[in-house]
Amino acid sequence: LIRDYRPQWCQVLEQAGVEGSPDFVDETFHTYGPMVRLIRRYFETIRPEAFRRLGRQSNGEDIDLDALVNWMVDRRHGLEPSDQVYSTRQKHDRQVAVAFLVDMSGSTGRQIGSRARPVIDIEKEGLLLLSEALSAIGDQYAIYGFSGQSRQAVDIHVLKDFEHRAGGRVGLKISGVKPRQQNRDGAAIRHATHRLMQQAAKVRLLILISDGKPLDDDYADEYSLEDTKMAHREARLKGIHPFCITIDQAATDYVKRMYGDIGFLVVDEVESLPTRLPKIYQRLTAR
Repeated sequence: LIRDYRPQWCQVLEQAGVEGSPDFVDETFHTYGPMVRLIRRYFETIRPEAFRRLGRQSNGEDIDLDALVNWMVDRRHGLEPSDQVYSTRQKHDRQVAVAFLVDMSGSTGRQIGSRARPVIDIEKEGLLLLSEALSAIGDQYAIYGFSGQSRQAVDIHVLKDFEHRAGGRVGLKISGVKPRQQNRDGAAIRHATHRLMQQAAKVRLLILISDGKPLDDDYADEYSLEDTKMAHREARLKGIHPFCITIDQAATDYVKRMYGDIGFLVVDEVESLPTRLPKIYQRLTAR
């Protein structure tokens, strides 16, 4: 380790995600139908109103009835009443922007769980359910898959960018996600950080969904762990809240080493990931 930065060391290649079959989307929503409806209903209830009422103002569009009653009581008792008897409406937004980084390395093709399903399929189901939640609450979000081969070809697959509308095509691009090559996490995290910093939001989150250690050509062990940890630290210094969700059942000390400073979750029951993702997101944004 040289313990320093290498300028212009990696090349990130951003490309549009490839659309897959609608069958995967339809099957997912059929399987999780009742849960999808519950998720959407819940996130709609916590979506903030476009405006909130502010009472006890010196001027405004409406009378604050509670303040008016107090005004009358004070005047009856010979006291000097407050002139703050109006109410006004103030625009109220959550102002949350979140970037999801999804591991698309070759290892996500391995089968796990009681039903021996590919890791990538479980990740995709989780993203589909999460998209429903995010559409319901109205947060800005982007979904980037990442893989690649060597520092000269870190591929970022844009499944949804911040300026893209949520809808059917996003689901098709999630459906089209497949295991690819290797994963240079540090470069992908820095790219997502750059994209997040371009968004006007009070709260910015970066959520990495991974199935194991970062690994690429000449990028393993000490080097990859420290680089990933540093990329997360850089994001924090810019005011971004990083978080990692890993489904590596063999996760050991390396997880604490890479993510201990920022927060992480090891999903012990892999098949619960699709239904847990919206709950995890709700918890992370309740700050």
